[in-house]
Amino acid sequence: MDERAISSTSPFYTLDAFNGDLAGPVMQAIEMASEGDEGPWETLVAREPWLKERLVQQGLRTPESFGSIGWDQATILFTSCVELSPDGRPLPLGETMTRERFGRFPYGNGSAMSYLLEHIRPNRSITDPDGQEMYERLVDALERLCHASEDAHRGHDRYENGFGGMKIHGYLSHGDVQQLRRDLAGRSWTASYEEPLDGGVADVAKHLSTLLKAAERRRVGIAMRSHA
Repeated sequence: MDERAISSTSPFYTLDAFNGDLAGPVMQAIEMASEGDEGPWETLVAREPWLKERLVQQGLRTPESFGSIGWDQATILFTSCVELSPDGRPLPLGETMTRERFGRFPYGNGSAMSYLLEHIRPNRSITDPDGQEMYERLVDALERLCHASEDAHRGHDRYENGFGGMKIHGYLSHGDVQQLRRDLAGRSWTASYEEPLDGGVADVAKHLSTLLKAAERRRVGIAMRSHA
């Protein structure tokens, strides 16, 4: 495909192995604690002993006390939900080259997912009259992966102001990953005739599918992050 130069200061985007089933309860507990009710956070940490152990290993003496945690809330969310390898490091998804190509897309704000959402269209030969549900489900999953943790969905930007410029944009559960991979492999979608990069949508879909397959093999969900 044709490439367009982008600023070297554009964010770098990653898809990380992530416990998408836990992310919702963690965010709810964080938000309630931020409003003065630490009970749900205390209950969550007590209910998930592995979570308490993980937070202790990261240097927190009393992780059940939300007020004692000096981290920003994006870091709390990511540390709580990132999937780890046996040696305690974030579980890698896909090959390095695929992650690099996904990470800084050569157009606009550098987000491959933003480009995909902007220029994906229903394949009318398939979606009319009975395939529209598949296309809408596909786009909904892409929207949640791109935006579920952002201000527009949560009503605040707490997960967009992490240490080192980290932003957590959205996430999917393992089940969501499986469904998205199947829908992306289907024929309910096509690229806009007006997309500015020839083959851009197809290129993003290819790299995304590779990363989704890697998450499926690992039996994990995913989160989309960026770093300024």
